[in-house]
Amino acid sequence: MAETTTYPQDLQSWVEYLLKRKLPSALSLAPKAVLLMENEAPSYLKLAQILAPDPVVSLAIMRKANDNPRPESVFSKTLDHAMSMLGHQQVKELLVAIKKLDIKYGYRAYYQTLGASLIKAYLALQFAKAKGSAKSLDIFWGSLFSDAPMWYMWCYATPLMREISRASIPKRKALELDLLGCSLKDIQLELLTALNAPDLALKTQHCLSLRDWAQLSRFGQASAPTSASQSVAQANPAEPIELSPALKIARQQPLFFIELSRFYLHYYLKDSSPKQMSRALATTAAGLDIPVDKVRTLCTKTLLKAAHRYQMPYSANAVCRVFDDVKEYVPDAQGETSATGDARTEFSRVIPSTGKVAKSERIIESTGAKKQEDQKTITPETSFLHLLKAIKQQPTDFNSASALMTKMVEQIQIGLHLKRCALCVLSKDISKLNIVFKSGIDGDDPLASFSTPIIKGTIFSVLCDKPAALWLKPSVKKEVADLVPMNFKQTTQRDEAFFASIFVKGKPIGVVYADQDPDQRIDEAQFRYFKLAIKALESSLGTISQDAQDS
Repeated sequence: MAETTTYPQDLQSWVEYLLKRKLPSALSLAPKAVLLMENEAPSYLKLAQILAPDPVVSLAIMRKANDNPRPESVFSKTLDHAMSMLGHQQVKELLVAIKKLDIKYGYRAYYQTLGASLIKAYLALQFAKAKGSAKSLDIFWGSLFSDAPMWYMWCYATPLMREISRASIPKRKALELDLLGCSLKDIQLELLTALNAPDLALKTQHCLSLRDWAQLSRFGQASAPTSASQSVAQANPAEPIELSPALKIARQQPLFFIELSRFYLHYYLKDSSPKQMSRALATTAAGLDIPVDKVRTLCTKTLLKAAHRYQMPYSANAVCRVFDDVKEYVPDAQGETSATGDARTEFSRVIPSTGKVAKSERIIESTGAKKQEDQKTITPETSFLHLLKAIKQQPTDFNSASALMTKMVEQIQIGLHLKRCALCVLSKDISKLNIVFKSGIDGDDPLASFSTPIIKGTIFSVLCDKPAALWLKPSVKKEVADLVPMNFKQTTQRDEAFFASIFVKGKPIGVVYADQDPDQRIDEAQFRYFKLAIKALESSLGTISQDAQDS
């Protein structure tokens, strides 16, 4: 990563050293936006939506728009506003000058820093929206660009940053002075000023003191329905905890949402104990003034959406934590997951109405699984076969869990000539399934936003207990049909479909569902390739989770 083994040793030299270098981009969003601009005249808002997932491009545009602003000029705080200040021609010239860098292992820490910044900024955005803030976009860009100096440092001073990050917090400041000749905070402030960052990014001072955070934590724990909060309340039964007027006002400031997102992610990404995470959730709930259960739902959905939108290489940690801490469940030495061989083809389960144990082959046979003589056997699309081959030969190329799942769901639907496919993600407490990744499902489809609790005795409970794949058919026996919840039947309006659980190292992370048009039947080949796709997905997720853990 480093261009030289000799680094600057004072603040001004560091700023000059870093400003001479351009941050590399691993994404292909700039060419996409240029192509769009050549074929039509897109709005700046539309361009911003395309380019926002690439922080490097966004920073270049923002920096140019705010370069040497006239005293009377308006300072840009959002990407679409920055582009409106530059105009289409200057924006296009900037985008053409952006060079895409091939994904390299040596840049792993740099990409992970970009990914963490995007997730933190998106979480701050959603926190602000939850409180009805009118400055949510300002908060997003302020949060994102506040980390820009760390992008430079992790890109061009990686060895030093690794050494600093591994030191204990009490020793870190002295180590910074020894290695850098100044503090990281000083570099951050000076570089942000030189990069023409928004005012919100420049505000390195905290809107809350340590005492304020402690009060917010006590208030949140006392309000949360947990054993920890009960102990707090019992300790001071006659002294109800109230937030100070100053703290209530501070909760409305834009900088507060940035600090709150940083606070939450600090515990979320640190492999924190359940007690620490409960404290983090309670504190966040107190900061947003909403119940803890709603905060948990808000954070989980936000992290999933962020992983889906911001597919930065080598930065799957946050979404892996959402998948029931999947990064802890890694492949064995042979690279196999827990659902290998014939285990995936079996559906061993006690059917509630009979108490009998049945294998998938028997269930399928009971549903009329005999192949229809007059039905054609499909041949998968080449794109589907290429995806399976790529996963088998080069699993490490799929360094983004969300990108892989998006691609796999799309290829199951398109490549196997099916109507719809969805991957439902299991909540961290294994109590609920939410559809996150989907293909062939438009916004008007009731399946698009389907969510269901895991109820014992249903097909979702069965699939979350053990790796399994099931082909549900019209002639299904009553004890099997009763496994499918009525609300799901009403939502899908199908009597034939595929179901499969996704397991990584013995732990469930979700369920895949796929179906066909009501007037078309599904054949054996589609089910066979469906199972192959599920197995390949599990294997690659295992590789990604191992990669995330090693980093």
